[in-house]
Amino acid sequence: MNTNESRGYVLNGTTVLPLQATSLPTSGPRDPRTLRRRLRLRFLGFLLAPAVIGATIYLLSAVLAPSSRDIEIQPGSAVVSIDEQEIAIMIYSDSSRPGPFEPMFQNRAAAIRLSDGKTLWDERLNDQLSSAAVALAADSARVYVGTDEGLVILNARTGAIEAAGAEIPGLGADAVLSASAYGYDREMNVVVALEASGSLVQIPVGSAEAQPADTTVTARWRGTLSASPLLDTSALTRLADAAATPDGTTFEIEQVDEAVGRDALVITSADGLLTRRTEFVDAEIIPVSGLAPQPGILLDTGQFVEGDFRDIDSDDIEALLEAASQLTGETVPEPAAFETGYVLVQHRESVNAERTLLSSVDIATGQLVDTVEIQGDAMRAITGPAGTTAVIAADPESWYPNELLVLEPDGGLRPVEVGATGWWEGLLG
Repeated sequence: MNTNESRGYVLNGTTVLPLQATSLPTSGPRDPRTLRRRLRLRFLGFLLAPAVIGATIYLLSAVLAPSSRDIEIQPGSAVVSIDEQEIAIMIYSDSSRPGPFEPMFQNRAAAIRLSDGKTLWDERLNDQLSSAAVALAADSARVYVGTDEGLVILNARTGAIEAAGAEIPGLGADAVLSASAYGYDREMNVVVALEASGSLVQIPVGSAEAQPADTTVTARWRGTLSASPLLDTSALTRLADAAATPDGTTFEIEQVDEAVGRDALVITSADGLLTRRTEFVDAEIIPVSGLAPQPGILLDTGQFVEGDFRDIDSDDIEALLEAASQLTGETVPEPAAFETGYVLVQHRESVNAERTLLSSVDIATGQLVDTVEIQGDAMRAITGPAGTTAVIAADPESWYPNELLVLEPDGGLRPVEVGATGWWEGLLG
């Protein structure tokens, strides 16, 4: 058969049929069952697409994300009240690249509800690992964090950054890029900021706009804030051999036997009539540590010297050191968690064991209630507005502080992991 006669010709773009042909050959009628099968497959694919995408993200996260977070909590973390709940604003450094396209080194802020340990949000502040940061204040609308890139204002519900550094109205180009330039005035409930001009401004908690500082705020904070790149946290991270509560109850670590490092925690009632003793090895008390303004001056060496030196020329180093040498010494701190009826003690497991432990002791009876193992010294205790206390410490497998130990009402110590939320959880909503 002549192929051209059966199929026709194409002439100037037009098909010319062969003789005795009435129309072009057509395909046979479509099978309705085939059409229905194709429709069902397409509909099924539409339904399964989200699950396939989610499974792909999960598998990629398992392959590309680290098996564990390499984090270090900074001492500038705090517990604040958001929507009448105690929320720990944890400032931490992360060097584990928590997800694809994430910077290797970064500073982050995480909001963790103390009642159940749930992470509400986890936001990247910057990608400078050595950058200092401190959680200053919060309310139901906003969270304020001072960093070496300036003040950062975050949404209290989502963690999204609303304004930072020079973007803050009323601060602008005068913003100082140092965590040491920001503080929180509890009496006025304002965040205080040092401007590049040397003047002070304040931001009412809940607002995102700076205004000239009140005269009382200026008097209280003058000489406390600075543009130094060194954030002094020594007062936050110390342990104590003695402490006292406002009602006069005293706590003292008394040496029992120096040769074997045995100590005793001695609790004496305010009237001096009741004494309780609990023996430990190499014991120290975890004191209250807050971010209240410290009167003093920051030397060019980065050393912060406590004291009132307003009448001394800041350039007269000899006069400053002489005045500092005449100070009577540090005041006795309050023990962390005393308002809930407990005192927290760090100590070694025994004379023959080097393991470091953190224990809660009932103030009324002197009985040890709970003990957990930590790695190295506890960093500090942070207490919320309602009295809940949590200790920043390192778990036994980490050399850097990476978890919270929340003190329960019954004296138990509950560990809470920081940085536990995977990067993909935010994508999945």
